[in-house]
Amino acid sequence: MTLMICIDGRGGILFNGRRQSQDRLLRADLLREAAGHRLWMSEYSARQFSMEAPDNLSISEAPLEQMSSEDFCFAEDLPLQPLLEHADRLLLYCWNRAYPADRSLQLPLDDLWKLLRREEFAGSSHEKITKELYAR
Repeated sequence: MTLMICIDGRGGILFNGRRQSQDRLLRADLLREAAGHRLWMSEYSARQFSMEAPDNLSISEAPLEQMSSEDFCFAEDLPLQPLLEHADRLLLYCWNRAYPADRSLQLPLDDLWKLLRREEFAGSSHEKITKELYAR
């Protein structure tokens, strides 16, 4: 399974139960990455895709019970630890800014994950977004 997460420059994910930021072009890139595969996310995350919701989108608060190894999962408010334990690929989108956060990704990437690809692109509301793909 490929786990997709948006983080800030310090690994932050959520603040006060809400996403730190969002970006229209990042959403489009995320959908391109998951094209041809089932894309799982929570109801909270799916709301930001309402205008461009693809046919491969599945909504669940407990996607591990239903997903296959070929699926993608976009995690914002879902419990990360069980998803990380099942993921064989990790796609990180970094805002390259520091936002307030009370939930962060605490993951030693160097120990468990190998960087396969890194690229930067301009978002609709962010000058630079860094995308990194890791594999176990």
